[in-house]
Amino acid sequence: MNTIAPPPMAPGSVPVLGHIPHLARTPLGFFQQLQRYGPLTRIRLGTHPAYVVTHPDLVRRMLVHDHKSFDKGGPLYDKVRAVTGNGLITCPAHEHARQRPLMQPAFHPARFPRYAEIMRDSTAEVCEAWRPGQTVPLTQELLRLTALVTSRTLVSAPQGAPAAAQIAESFPAIAQGLYWRMMIPGPVFPKIPFPVNRRFDRHFALTRAALDDVITHYRTTEADYGDLLSMVVAACEEEPDPQEAVYDQVITILAAGMETTAATTVWMLRLLDRHPHVMAKLLAELDEVLEGRLPGNDDIPRLPYTQNVLTETLRLYPSGWLVSRVATADVHWDAGHIPAGADVFFSPYALHRVPEIFPDPEVFDPDRWSPERATTVQRQGFLGFGAGRRKCIGDTFGTTGATIAVASILSRWRLHHQSSTSKPTPRIVLMPPPTPAVLEAR
Repeated sequence: MNTIAPPPMAPGSVPVLGHIPHLARTPLGFFQQLQRYGPLTRIRLGTHPAYVVTHPDLVRRMLVHDHKSFDKGGPLYDKVRAVTGNGLITCPAHEHARQRPLMQPAFHPARFPRYAEIMRDSTAEVCEAWRPGQTVPLTQELLRLTALVTSRTLVSAPQGAPAAAQIAESFPAIAQGLYWRMMIPGPVFPKIPFPVNRRFDRHFALTRAALDDVITHYRTTEADYGDLLSMVVAACEEEPDPQEAVYDQVITILAAGMETTAATTVWMLRLLDRHPHVMAKLLAELDEVLEGRLPGNDDIPRLPYTQNVLTETLRLYPSGWLVSRVATADVHWDAGHIPAGADVFFSPYALHRVPEIFPDPEVFDPDRWSPERATTVQRQGFLGFGAGRRKCIGDTFGTTGATIAVASILSRWRLHHQSSTSKPTPRIVLMPPPTPAVLEAR
């Protein structure tokens, strides 16, 4: 018989709605303040109880040591799965154990010199359209850049050019529609002809048709073009429905990679703009290592301070600010009992601000990740890419893209930011506010 008491209920629940009003008003602050009630807390989403893990040690236990008692699922992943299918990010544990080894070759280090070349050339292409004195909307420009990178690393065959172009054009509308489908419960909203739904339906259909065409070409020719799609096709050919399996993985890669890298890059540029001493140190490293040229894959390990700036950016503004799991069995922790079938949440945004793990947690301090200062506890407390078996397979791909983008941009341009707010916008990804910047050539 279970003798462990349930964890404490967070105060402020109201009849029928539970904690939803607080969550809707200040979602980041809501999850951060739950830490005061203990490492495990109960909340109510309407009348539905849920559990929130509020300490990094307990999250790591959930993701690494007790991973068999938790699976992908809950409100966030169920909504994404309805759109993206059964890809690597959204599939249940038994599918993930089979899918991840099949997908891993697409992210093998041997592939990264080519990926980095595409990232560098795409950044140069975007920046070539910039002019001194021009004001550019950084978020939109970086979304355009990551769309180019993702589509070109995904599809490099000449016959895939129409699909790559369609991906770059359509994915912002798909991402926006997916966000609203996640935020508004029930099956009714997607059927209402709101503009966001009409745009989503149109662009989703166009992207699906374009991808089906190029997937058919890749499967027919059986050629390795050195891109992600070649690897995905090879990995999925033994599936019961290879065409659908490839599509699920491709749309999952797109959903996971585009807004996340764009948002991280903008946050990094914003933080550098607000901290001139960090900017000066980073520029000195770029000038010494690159000597005026654009970076390549071999330059990444030669830019350790730039990597520290990126890690600290992800600590303060992790792309995946909220993560959910479903308990697959009764869990008996000293912090409280979680019943099988319960929804369990944790917020990397809040966890990265636990002061006993990260002293002065609101301070932007890239040197906290230097070899002489970074501790094991600190490294384990960093959850920017998750942990355990479900750790993000594309973490190196994303950090390489962000590093090359920032290094390429700042080697050529000074950006004078015009934004008066730094308040993040919680969506599927933790998005920065509008970030207009005036360009000055270096």
